Amino acid sequence: MTLSDNNRCFGCGKENPSGLKIPFVVDRKKKVIRGEFTPGPEYQGYQGVTHGGIIATLLDEAMVRLAFDLGLYAVTAWMEVRYLAPLVIGEKVHVSAIIVKEGRKLVEAAAEVNNSSGDCIAKANGKLIRV
Repeated sequence: MTLSDNNRCFGCGKENPSGLKIPFVVDRKKKVIRGEFTPGPEYQGYQGVTHGGIIATLLDEAMVRLAFDLGLYAVTAWMEVRYLAPLVIGEKVHVSAIIVKEGRKLVEAAAEVNNSSGDCIAKANGKLIRV
């Protein structure tokens, strides 16, 4: 299987009309990625609160996008998410991820979503399987 980017990714694709369109910046030397996202009402679960699945998507996207941009072609094999606070609709957050370990078959990564005050809203650890 070959992974390629056609700019229609649900998380970061600029040409996906239903996507999150997260703009990411990668620091290849530090193996870190950063992006910003402001959830609109179309992403709510409870009234005024962002659905947890959208937050999980932010975390997953940051880890896998970072791997892809570093030439580590992989997909998520396992991810554990810890939710620490609700994300209010309309609140801009910062999402980041790092590569923790590169193995022959697996890539381990970690990600966080932080509010503008720097408080962690959610974090994840993941294992990505190379394809």
